[in-house]
Amino acid sequence: MSKTIHTILAEYKTTHSLYSDFCPIMFNLLEDMLKKGKYKYHINTRIKDVLSLHEKIERKKSNGVHYKHIHDIDDIVGIRIVFYTEADRKRFLRAMHREFTSAMTIEKAKGPHGYSSIHAITSLGEKRSELSEYKRFKGLKCEIQLTLILDHAWAEVEHDILYKAGGVANKLDPKHYESLKTRMEKVMSQYIKQASSELESIVQEIKRIKIIKK
Repeated sequence: MSKTIHTILAEYKTTHSLYSDFCPIMFNLLEDMLKKGKYKYHINTRIKDVLSLHEKIERKKSNGVHYKHIHDIDDIVGIRIVFYTEADRKRFLRAMHREFTSAMTIEKAKGPHGYSSIHAITSLGEKRSELSEYKRFKGLKCEIQLTLILDHAWAEVEHDILYKAGGVANKLDPKHYESLKTRMEKVMSQYIKQASSELESIVQEIKRIKIIKK
């Protein structure tokens, strides 16, 4: 283990409880927004453990990204919000822009076969961080993933089958592995994308009918 990685992991061990307290703070802020906006959603949280943090640092290093301190890493705390429709995801993203303003950066993750997710890196922001109950969380960041329910289901299955350490992939010969991977790609390209589009169309039509009936 390199000296830098050892330093980062040591920093994390001393700040882990701070991140553990920060996670429910962000969760409560986001869920309050979701409830007030009357969204249909699922939300879950996670905090990186030391092993997954070590793996991330090593993986990024091999890709030319070199972390020096624990605060360089944006996704120690992660929150995933799963929406039923793209319209709701876009509406909530606009709400997040209003709520967090300059304390948020956005990037869109899109896989080669159509899977997409929006990742927002955010903190509490200057004004909220000045409040006594939030001061100790100043500067901490959280990754918020906004995805759709069918994309989420596909991604979870793909991750467990093909990529998760100790999963099915390392028990397969290369030919069988490629066969499963091809089948997963086919599910996304031929079924998930089409089903998501059709679901979106049905939901929007129901909303129009409700407006007309009022």
